[in-house]
Amino acid sequence: MPDRISVVIPVYNCGPYLDVCLDSLEAQTLQNWEAILVDDGSTDDSPARCDAWAAREPRVRVIHQPNRGVSAARNAGIEAAQGRYLAFVDADDRVEPTFLAVLLKTLRHTQLAVCCVYDTSGWNEKVREEVVSIHTLRTTPSRYANPVYINYPCNKLYLTQIIRQKNLRFPERVRRCEDAYFVQDYLLCCREIAVTTQKLYHYIQREGSAMHSFYAGVCEDEIPLMRRQEALFHQQPLTGPEEQAYRLWEWGKVLAVLQYIVRYAPNTAIRDRCIQDFCTYLRKSGSLNKTVSGLGKQAFVLRLLLRYKACRSGAVFLLRRI
Repeated sequence: MPDRISVVIPVYNCGPYLDVCLDSLEAQTLQNWEAILVDDGSTDDSPARCDAWAAREPRVRVIHQPNRGVSAARNAGIEAAQGRYLAFVDADDRVEPTFLAVLLKTLRHTQLAVCCVYDTSGWNEKVREEVVSIHTLRTTPSRYANPVYINYPCNKLYLTQIIRQKNLRFPERVRRCEDAYFVQDYLLCCREIAVTTQKLYHYIQREGSAMHSFYAGVCEDEIPLMRRQEALFHQQPLTGPEEQAYRLWEWGKVLAVLQYIVRYAPNTAIRDRCIQDFCTYLRKSGSLNKTVSGLGKQAFVLRLLLRYKACRSGAVFLLRRI
C-alpha cells in the first residue's frame, strides 16, 4: 500500500463550496495524497464539478453513486482508498495548508492523530498536546469526554490497515451522530493516540445541514450512542470526581438533544412525542438520577421534563433560552 494519505470527501449538493474545499487540499504542503470524491446522488452541479476536478488534478478520483447518505458515501471512499493513511474532509469545509503534514508528523508510532478545529465551541481549549493511552482516555472523562477526541471524524488521521482489518465502517442506518459511532469503534482498536493543539480543520456549520434540520429518528440514533459512550468511559469504575465529570458531560448531551428537538421539530405534536420518547429512556436508564454538581439551569429544566408533565410547556420555553 503506497505511503500516501487517502482523503475521502462525501459530496451531496455542495456545488457552491466544493472548489474552496478542494483548493485547500491542493494547497497542502504534503504532496503525497489522493482525494476520493464520492458524489452521493447530488442534484446540483456537484457531479460536474467533481468530474472537472478529476480531469485536471490526477490525484483526484470520483465515485458517482445513487443517494444513500453520508455514511454510505464515506464507506464507498474507504473501499476505494489506496493510501496507507486515511482522512475525512467534508465538502463544505476546508483545511489549513499543513493539515496533512502536521497530522502525519503527529501520528508517529501511535494509531491515531488528532488536531483541533476552527468552530464556535469551546472544546478546543480543553485539548493539550500529548500522546495518550486509550486506558487513560477511557478513565478520564473530565478531559477526554470531548468531541475533539470522540466525536469529530474529520480532524483525525487514521491507519487504513486498522480500518480494513477490523472492518470498520460508518453505520448506514444512523443519520445523526454517525461519525461518533465510527470514531468510537476506531478508538477501541488503538493503544495510543497522538494529539496536537494546532487548529488545522475549518468546521463550518450551515443552516439546512443534517445537524440543523429535523430528523424524526433522533432518539433512535442518540440513545444507542449514549449507551455506547457510557460503556466507553466505564470499562472499569471511575473515581468519584471522574464519575461526576462524566455525568455532567452526559447531562450536557441530554440538554443538547432536547434543544435540537425543540428548535427543529416541525410541529408541537412531533416535538412532544420526541421529548416523551427521550425522557422515557432517561427515566429507565437511571443514570441521570445520580447527584451531579454544577448543573444549574440544566438540572432545573430536565427535572421539569422528567417529572412534571404539566410543566412541559414551561420547560420547553426555558429550553429555547438556555
